[in-house]
Amino acid sequence: MAKVITIGEILVEIMAKHEGQEFTRPGEFLGPYPSGAPAIFIDQVARMGIDCGIIARVGEDDFGRLNIDRLHNDGVDTDHIYITPGYTTGTAFVTYYPNGERKFIFHFTHAAAGQLAPADIDENYIKAARYLHIMGCSLAASTSLRQAIGKAIKVARANGVIVSFDPNLRPELLSHEGIRGVYNDILSSANIILTGKKELVALTGEEETDAAVAYLQAKGMEMIIIKEGSLGARLYHQGDCYQVPPVRVQEVDPTGAGDCFDGAFIACLAEGADFREALAIANIAGALSVTRKGPMEGAAFKKDILALRHR
Repeated sequence: MAKVITIGEILVEIMAKHEGQEFTRPGEFLGPYPSGAPAIFIDQVARMGIDCGIIARVGEDDFGRLNIDRLHNDGVDTDHIYITPGYTTGTAFVTYYPNGERKFIFHFTHAAAGQLAPADIDENYIKAARYLHIMGCSLAASTSLRQAIGKAIKVARANGVIVSFDPNLRPELLSHEGIRGVYNDILSSANIILTGKKELVALTGEEETDAAVAYLQAKGMEMIIIKEGSLGARLYHQGDCYQVPPVRVQEVDPTGAGDCFDGAFIACLAEGADFREALAIANIAGALSVTRKGPMEGAAFKKDILALRHR
Protein backbone atom coordinates (compact mmCIF):
# COMPACT_ATOMS: atom_id res chain seq x y z
CA MET A 1 0.00 0.00 0.00
CA ALA A 2 1.03 3.60 -0.55
CA LYS A 3 2.91 5.23 2.32
CA VAL A 4 2.38 8.71 0.87
CA ILE A 5 -0.81 9.87 -0.85
CA THR A 6 -1.82 13.15 -2.41
CA ILE A 7 -5.05 14.42 -3.96
CA GLY A 8 -5.61 17.06 -6.61
CA GLU A 9 -5.13 18.28 -10.12
CA ILE A 10 -3.20 16.58 -12.88
CA LEU A 11 -2.50 18.95 -15.77
CA VAL A 12 -0.36 19.53 -18.78
CA GLU A 13 1.68 22.72 -18.85
CA ILE A 14 2.28 24.83 -21.95
CA MET A 15 5.20 27.23 -21.55
CA ALA A 16 5.95 30.47 -23.36
CA LYS A 17 9.13 30.03 -25.36
CA HIS A 18 10.46 33.56 -24.87
CA GLU A 19 10.95 35.57 -21.68
CA GLY A 20 8.52 38.45 -21.40
CA GLN A 21 6.15 36.85 -23.91
CA GLU A 22 2.59 38.06 -23.26
CA PHE A 23 -0.61 36.05 -23.54
CA THR A 24 -2.29 39.02 -25.21
CA ARG A 25 -0.60 38.39 -28.55
CA PRO A 26 0.35 35.32 -30.60
CA GLY A 27 3.61 33.63 -29.71
CA GLU A 28 5.53 30.36 -29.60
CA PHE A 29 4.96 27.83 -26.83
CA LEU A 30 6.64 24.65 -25.60
CA GLY A 31 4.98 21.51 -24.32
CA PRO A 32 2.88 19.69 -23.37
CA TYR A 33 4.69 18.86 -20.11
CA PRO A 34 3.19 16.65 -17.36
CA SER A 35 2.25 18.93 -14.49
CA GLY A 36 -0.05 19.83 -11.60
CA ALA A 37 1.43 20.56 -8.18
CA PRO A 38 0.16 17.32 -6.53
CA ALA A 39 1.36 15.29 -9.53
CA ILE A 40 4.84 16.84 -9.44
CA PHE A 41 4.98 16.21 -5.68
CA ILE A 42 4.05 12.55 -5.95
CA ASP A 43 6.40 11.95 -8.87
CA GLN A 44 9.26 13.23 -6.71
CA VAL A 45 8.17 10.93 -3.88
CA ALA A 46 8.23 7.98 -6.28
CA ARG A 47 11.68 8.92 -7.57
CA MET A 48 12.85 8.77 -3.95
CA GLY A 49 11.84 5.08 -3.94
CA ILE A 50 8.78 5.40 -1.67
CA ASP A 51 5.47 3.61 -2.30
CA CYS A 52 3.01 6.35 -3.14
CA GLY A 53 -0.18 7.22 -4.99
CA ILE A 54 -2.42 10.03 -6.17
CA ILE A 55 -6.19 10.43 -6.27
CA ALA A 56 -7.15 12.51 -9.30
CA ARG A 57 -9.10 12.76 -12.55
CA VAL A 58 -7.89 13.22 -16.11
CA GLY A 59 -9.66 13.42 -19.43
CA GLU A 60 -10.00 10.62 -21.93
CA ASP A 61 -7.30 12.18 -24.10
CA ASP A 62 -3.60 12.13 -24.91
CA PHE A 63 -2.81 14.71 -22.21
CA GLY A 64 -4.25 12.38 -19.59
CA ARG A 65 -2.33 9.43 -21.00
CA LEU A 66 0.89 11.47 -21.01
CA ASN A 67 0.56 12.04 -17.26
CA ILE A 68 -0.60 8.55 -16.33
CA ASP A 69 2.25 6.95 -18.26
CA ARG A 70 4.85 9.24 -16.70
CA LEU A 71 3.62 8.70 -13.14
CA HIS A 72 3.20 4.95 -13.58
CA ASN A 73 6.64 4.54 -15.13
CA ASP A 74 8.21 6.39 -12.21
CA GLY A 75 6.49 4.09 -9.71
CA VAL A 76 3.40 6.03 -8.63
CA ASP A 77 0.27 3.99 -7.92
CA THR A 78 -2.11 5.26 -10.63
CA ASP A 79 -5.08 3.02 -9.76
CA HIS A 80 -6.91 6.00 -8.25
CA ILE A 81 -6.51 8.23 -11.30
CA TYR A 82 -9.94 8.15 -12.92
CA ILE A 83 -10.57 8.68 -16.63
CA THR A 84 -13.41 11.18 -17.04
CA PRO A 85 -15.32 10.99 -20.35
CA GLY A 86 -16.74 14.28 -21.53
CA TYR A 87 -14.00 16.38 -19.92
CA THR A 88 -10.51 17.27 -21.09
CA THR A 89 -7.38 16.99 -18.98
CA GLY A 90 -6.63 20.29 -17.26
CA THR A 91 -4.11 22.74 -18.68
CA ALA A 92 -1.89 25.52 -17.39
CA PHE A 93 -0.23 28.15 -19.56
CA VAL A 94 2.74 30.00 -18.08
CA THR A 95 4.90 32.90 -19.18
CA TYR A 96 8.05 34.24 -17.53
CA TYR A 97 9.33 37.76 -16.95
CA PRO A 98 12.91 39.09 -16.57
CA ASN A 99 12.36 39.85 -12.86
CA GLY A 100 11.58 36.20 -12.14
CA GLU A 101 7.81 36.64 -11.91
CA ARG A 102 5.44 34.27 -13.68
CA LYS A 103 1.88 34.55 -14.95
CA PHE A 104 -0.43 31.54 -15.25
CA ILE A 105 -3.69 30.85 -17.02
CA PHE A 106 -5.29 27.73 -15.54
CA HIS A 107 -8.03 25.56 -16.94
CA PHE A 108 -9.02 22.91 -14.45
CA THR A 109 -12.15 24.01 -12.62
CA HIS A 110 -14.24 22.90 -15.61
CA ALA A 111 -11.80 20.23 -16.77
CA ALA A 112 -11.52 16.64 -15.54
CA ALA A 113 -9.39 17.71 -12.55
CA GLY A 114 -12.21 19.79 -11.12
CA GLN A 115 -14.67 16.88 -11.26
CA LEU A 116 -13.01 14.89 -8.48
CA ALA A 117 -15.62 14.42 -5.74
CA PRO A 118 -15.94 12.92 -2.23
CA ALA A 119 -17.25 9.67 -3.74
CA ASP A 120 -13.82 9.22 -5.39
CA ILE A 121 -12.08 9.03 -2.00
CA ASP A 122 -11.35 5.44 -0.98
CA GLU A 123 -11.29 5.65 2.81
CA ASN A 124 -9.31 2.44 3.21
CA TYR A 125 -6.67 3.79 0.85
CA ILE A 126 -6.26 6.86 3.07
CA LYS A 127 -6.30 4.88 6.31
CA ALA A 128 -3.45 2.64 5.14
CA ALA A 129 -1.12 5.58 4.37
CA ARG A 130 1.35 7.27 6.70
CA TYR A 131 1.26 10.72 5.07
CA LEU A 132 -1.42 12.68 3.24
CA HIS A 133 -0.12 15.73 1.40
CA ILE A 134 -2.41 18.59 0.36
CA MET A 135 -1.66 21.44 -2.06
CA GLY A 136 -3.43 24.77 -1.57
CA CYS A 137 -3.99 25.29 -5.29
CA SER A 138 -6.14 22.14 -5.31
CA LEU A 139 -8.45 23.67 -2.69
CA ALA A 140 -9.19 26.54 -5.05
CA ALA A 141 -9.86 24.34 -8.07
CA SER A 142 -13.53 23.49 -7.54
CA THR A 143 -16.09 22.91 -4.82
CA SER A 144 -16.24 19.15 -5.38
CA LEU A 145 -12.44 18.78 -5.32
CA ARG A 146 -12.30 20.84 -2.14
CA GLN A 147 -14.96 18.61 -0.57
CA ALA A 148 -13.04 15.50 -1.62
CA ILE A 149 -9.91 16.83 0.05
CA GLY A 150 -11.89 17.71 3.17
CA LYS A 151 -13.19 14.14 3.39
CA ALA A 152 -9.69 12.71 2.99
CA ILE A 153 -8.31 14.97 5.72
CA LYS A 154 -11.05 13.88 8.16
CA VAL A 155 -10.30 10.23 7.45
CA ALA A 156 -6.57 10.85 7.86
CA ARG A 157 -6.92 12.70 11.16
CA ALA A 158 -9.23 10.01 12.56
CA ASN A 159 -6.73 7.28 11.72
CA GLY A 160 -3.39 8.79 12.73
CA VAL A 161 -2.26 9.65 9.21
CA ILE A 162 0.08 12.67 9.21
CA VAL A 163 -1.24 15.59 7.15
CA SER A 164 1.25 17.88 5.39
CA PHE A 165 0.18 21.08 3.64
CA ASP A 166 1.78 23.36 1.07
CA PRO A 167 -0.39 26.51 0.67
CA ASN A 168 1.02 27.00 -2.85
CA LEU A 169 -0.85 30.28 -3.15
CA ARG A 170 -1.65 31.32 -6.71
CA PRO A 171 -3.21 34.78 -7.16
CA GLU A 172 -5.02 33.46 -10.24
CA LEU A 173 -6.91 30.94 -8.07
CA LEU A 174 -7.76 33.04 -5.00
CA SER A 175 -10.86 34.79 -6.35
CA HIS A 176 -13.21 32.15 -4.94
CA GLU A 177 -15.25 33.59 -2.09
CA GLY A 178 -14.29 32.11 1.26
CA ILE A 179 -11.15 30.37 0.02
CA ARG A 180 -9.03 31.97 2.74
CA GLY A 181 -11.34 30.47 5.33
CA VAL A 182 -10.77 27.08 3.74
CA TYR A 183 -7.01 27.61 4.05
CA ASN A 184 -7.41 28.43 7.74
CA ASP A 185 -9.36 25.22 8.29
CA ILE A 186 -6.54 23.22 6.71
CA LEU A 187 -3.98 24.99 8.90
CA SER A 188 -5.87 23.75 11.94
CA SER A 189 -5.78 20.17 10.64
CA ALA A 190 -2.23 19.86 9.31
CA ASN A 191 0.77 18.52 11.24
CA ILE A 192 3.39 19.89 8.83
CA ILE A 193 3.41 23.01 6.67
CA LEU A 194 5.85 23.66 3.84
CA THR A 195 5.57 27.24 2.67
CA GLY A 196 7.31 30.26 1.20
CA LYS A 197 7.91 33.47 3.14
CA LYS A 198 5.38 35.52 1.14
CA GLU A 199 2.79 32.81 1.64
CA LEU A 200 3.55 32.77 5.35
CA VAL A 201 2.71 36.46 5.61
CA ALA A 202 -0.44 36.07 3.51
CA LEU A 203 -1.67 33.15 5.62
CA THR A 204 -0.97 34.57 9.06
CA GLY A 205 -1.12 38.33 8.54
CA GLU A 206 2.18 38.56 10.44
CA GLU A 207 5.06 40.41 8.77
CA GLU A 208 7.71 39.04 11.16
CA THR A 209 8.70 35.41 10.68
CA ASP A 210 8.84 34.64 14.42
CA ALA A 211 5.32 35.99 14.91
CA ALA A 212 4.04 34.00 11.93
CA VAL A 213 5.66 30.82 13.24
CA ALA A 214 4.14 31.42 16.68
CA TYR A 215 0.73 31.88 15.05
CA LEU A 216 0.98 28.50 13.32
CA GLN A 217 2.35 26.74 16.37
CA ALA A 218 -0.61 28.04 18.36
CA LYS A 219 -2.84 26.23 15.85
CA GLY A 220 -1.04 22.99 16.69
CA MET A 221 1.39 22.89 13.76
CA GLU A 222 4.19 20.50 14.73
CA MET A 223 6.69 21.31 12.00
CA ILE A 224 7.03 24.50 9.94
CA ILE A 225 9.30 24.59 6.90
CA ILE A 226 9.99 27.87 5.12
CA LYS A 227 11.33 27.48 1.59
CA GLU A 228 13.43 30.50 0.60
CA GLY A 229 14.79 29.44 -2.79
CA SER A 230 18.18 31.04 -3.34
CA LEU A 231 18.49 31.58 0.43
CA GLY A 232 18.03 27.93 1.38
CA ALA A 233 15.38 26.72 3.81
CA ARG A 234 14.47 26.79 7.51
CA LEU A 235 12.63 24.33 9.73
CA TYR A 236 10.96 25.13 13.05
CA HIS A 237 10.27 22.28 15.45
CA GLN A 238 9.69 22.22 19.22
CA GLY A 239 11.06 25.71 19.74
CA ASP A 240 14.22 25.21 17.68
CA CYS A 241 15.11 26.51 14.22
CA TYR A 242 17.29 24.58 11.77
CA GLN A 243 18.64 26.11 8.58
CA VAL A 244 20.28 24.79 5.42
CA PRO A 245 22.21 27.00 2.97
CA PRO A 246 21.29 27.34 -0.71
CA VAL A 247 22.57 24.92 -3.34
CA ARG A 248 24.14 26.81 -6.24
CA VAL A 249 22.78 25.70 -9.61
CA GLN A 250 22.05 27.22 -13.01
CA GLU A 251 18.34 27.99 -13.13
CA VAL A 252 16.47 26.97 -16.28
CA ASP A 253 12.85 26.73 -15.10
CA PRO A 254 11.67 27.43 -11.51
CA THR A 255 8.20 25.89 -11.89
CA GLY A 256 7.79 22.82 -9.68
CA ALA A 257 10.77 23.50 -7.39
CA GLY A 258 8.63 23.81 -4.27
CA ASP A 259 6.67 20.68 -5.16
CA CYS A 260 9.89 18.68 -5.58
CA PHE A 261 11.17 20.05 -2.26
CA ASP A 262 7.95 18.86 -0.60
CA GLY A 263 8.13 15.45 -2.22
CA ALA A 264 11.70 14.79 -1.18
CA PHE A 265 11.05 16.00 2.37
CA ILE A 266 7.97 13.85 2.96
CA ALA A 267 9.60 10.88 1.24
CA CYS A 268 12.55 11.09 3.63
CA LEU A 269 10.24 11.22 6.65
CA ALA A 270 8.26 8.25 5.30
CA GLU A 271 11.53 6.33 5.04
CA GLY A 272 12.32 7.12 8.67
CA ALA A 273 14.99 9.80 8.18
CA ASP A 274 15.72 12.45 10.78
CA PHE A 275 13.87 15.67 9.92
CA ARG A 276 17.16 17.60 9.69
CA GLU A 277 18.46 15.16 7.09
CA ALA A 278 15.10 15.38 5.32
CA LEU A 279 15.49 19.16 5.18
CA ALA A 280 18.95 18.90 3.61
CA ILE A 281 17.78 16.35 1.03
CA ALA A 282 14.70 18.39 0.16
CA ASN A 283 16.81 21.51 -0.28
CA ILE A 284 18.93 19.71 -2.88
CA ALA A 285 15.88 18.27 -4.64
CA GLY A 286 14.35 21.73 -4.91
CA ALA A 287 17.57 23.12 -6.35
CA LEU A 288 18.00 20.33 -8.89
CA SER A 289 14.44 20.76 -10.09
CA VAL A 290 15.14 24.22 -11.54
CA THR A 291 17.90 22.88 -13.81
CA ARG A 292 15.45 21.18 -16.21
CA LYS A 293 12.77 22.73 -18.42
CA GLY A 294 9.31 21.45 -17.61
CA PRO A 295 7.70 21.29 -14.15
CA MET A 296 7.79 17.53 -13.64
CA GLU A 297 11.01 17.09 -15.60
CA GLY A 298 12.91 18.55 -12.67
CA ALA A 299 12.00 15.73 -10.28
CA ALA A 300 15.37 14.15 -9.46
CA PHE A 301 16.13 10.53 -8.70
CA LYS A 302 17.33 9.72 -5.19
CA LYS A 303 20.77 8.60 -6.37
CA ASP A 304 21.40 11.96 -8.05
CA ILE A 305 20.28 13.88 -4.96
CA LEU A 306 22.50 11.79 -2.69
CA ALA A 307 25.46 12.22 -5.04
CA LEU A 308 25.21 15.97 -4.53
CA ARG A 309 24.53 15.56 -0.81
CA HIS A 310 27.76 13.63 -0.23
CA ARG A 311 29.96 15.52 -2.68
